[in-house]
Amino acid sequence: MCKYILILLCCFLFTGMTAQNFEIIQDIKFNSAESYNDNSDLVLECANFLFKNPADYKKANRYRAVSFIINWMQGTPDYTFDISKDAMDLTKGNDELLGLYMAAMTKTVLDNPDLELSGKEIYKRSEKLLVDYCADPKNNINPSRSIKKILKNRKS
Repeated sequence: MCKYILILLCCFLFTGMTAQNFEIIQDIKFNSAESYNDNSDLVLECANFLFKNPADYKKANRYRAVSFIINWMQGTPDYTFDISKDAMDLTKGNDELLGLYMAAMTKTVLDNPDLELSGKEIYKRSEKLLVDYCADPKNNINPSRSIKKILKNRKS
């Protein structure tokens, strides 16, 4: 019995270590429709990592995660992503916010594979994810004016 518990504990520790080490994603190449599908769980893991940790936590891993997500978004045959004017206004030239917005779009579609979401619905859900993230001071991120306005309206 003790042996099984030890094996289970080792599995959890190994899973946690890979979840925090995004160096492996640098070597993944998207070169077929199958490669996009095979790595969608890892893409979602990257998005979750970004939203579960402060913006100044493991900067190199955050950069790798955003780059990996963007590479996946550009070629996945299953989804089409539109960076609308509203999204650009929301992030207002802030690369960090734009990367998080793109991660939010990815998280939105991958968390809801059974729903056929419109571009507007993806935007609404992604905006909410990003604004909620910015609302938490523990995340150490400067919101754009648009996000500050949304946060102010929430308090009213």
